[in-house]
Amino acid sequence: MKYYFLISYLPDLRREDKKIKVRFGDLLAEKNQIAEEDWLQVELITLAHDISLIEKLRSGKDLEVEHTLCDPEFWKSLVEFFQSGGAERLEPHQVNFLWEAYYDHGIETTTSDFLRDYFLFEKDLRNIIAAVRARRKGLGPSDHLVGESDVVDILSRSSAEDFGLGKEYPWVERLVQIQDPVQLEDTIEQVVWEYLDQRTEHLDFEFDVVLAYLLKLELLEKRLSLSEEQGMAVVRQLEEL
Repeated sequence: MKYYFLISYLPDLRREDKKIKVRFGDLLAEKNQIAEEDWLQVELITLAHDISLIEKLRSGKDLEVEHTLCDPEFWKSLVEFFQSGGAERLEPHQVNFLWEAYYDHGIETTTSDFLRDYFLFEKDLRNIIAAVRARRKGLGPSDHLVGESDVVDILSRSSAEDFGLGKEYPWVERLVQIQDPVQLEDTIEQVVWEYLDQRTEHLDFEFDVVLAYLLKLELLEKRLSLSEEQGMAVVRQLEEL
């Protein structure tokens, strides 16, 4: 199905934008204009917001996460129930199980080849970032990786500077060389943005263009919603994972 009107209506997005004319929530409000099967692809993207909220609750921070599929109060009460049962806060490796389940679910259920490839890409990117951070702390990366894959196997055993992934992912070299946490986050955003541009440059009015637009909106809204101080707090939290 083609989405001529919707895609023509969307203003151009640039990574350096400081203001957003159409927000993530605005596109979610167009549900009635989107075919049911395509809307399920949108829900696969927003499901990641639920996992992010659980991840924040794990750290003891009651931070707002917009556009979750389930009511945030549901997740808060569930995490509180889990902890009241005598358990400590959810450990990072336990949250990794949730991300693994999320990626597996997305890869198995999406009907969009673009979105399936994106989930595979994001999973690899997440694992590479985790391995880079673990190595800098003198830790083995195995306990910080999500799921099972060839990339996970390589990250677990490689001693190469680029983990032996430089040919497949040329941007790995950029990530391993950056020491400043803020610059690293900016580079990660750039890597994702470049991937989305590459995968959609030859598409016209397919729904995959809308999905890529939503993913770009996530990147922009996340960055623009954070002050410099808040951004550093998020970076420090990520470094602890």
